[in-house]
Amino acid sequence: MYLPSATESAVQRENTTNKEVHRKNKEKQKQDNCMATVDQKVTIDCPWSIYSTIIALTFCIPFNAKHSLLSAGKRKYVQVCVQNLSELCFQLSHNSLKNSADCADLQLVPLNPESQQVIYSKQSIFFVWELKWTKELPLSLQCLFSVSFCPATSEEQSLTLKPFTYEFQVENFFTLYHVKTEIFPPLGAEYCKTGSLCSLEVSITRLVDLSEVDRDEALTESD
Repeated sequence: MYLPSATESAVQRENTTNKEVHRKNKEKQKQDNCMATVDQKVTIDCPWSIYSTIIALTFCIPFNAKHSLLSAGKRKYVQVCVQNLSELCFQLSHNSLKNSADCADLQLVPLNPESQQVIYSKQSIFFVWELKWTKELPLSLQCLFSVSFCPATSEEQSLTLKPFTYEFQVENFFTLYHVKTEIFPPLGAEYCKTGSLCSLEVSITRLVDLSEVDRDEALTESD
């Protein structure tokens, strides 16, 4: 999407007559927004002139998405995080997650509200689906996330924008470790109380042997 430049003050407008200052201001604006940008040039030809007018446009990618696989006991979930990178507020609706392989034995059950959600500037919103399968989990899962969006301001809600899509692949569904924690009261006490020193017991049980790749990554992360 294309975002016009913000209104400048009179002093800044005088300074922008210098092309070098204008270029530095534009670079600084990109750094402040921390948005992924795509630069394009449009050439306008007029039949009454022999000259062409070149206009530079900077298109900003409003969202960034990332995914993660969550596990709680024998239940598994796919989580998609959508981050608003722009200075605008958007209204999100009609979120969906589809399996590209279209496996009949696997279902993605949404746990998200069906109502519209407003995502503010620099805010992140999480969407979660539970994985349910009847036979066995596939070796990999090809996912396509999609969500419709429009500016939250009433004047711009009439804009027709294509849905934001994010495609990713999930592998290694096996749960490697089971983690259990428990807090115990001090010796001779029945309950935990504020100010008293209690003990925390953490139990980590390996359920599946690590593959060679996972073993290398585990050793690297432990360093």
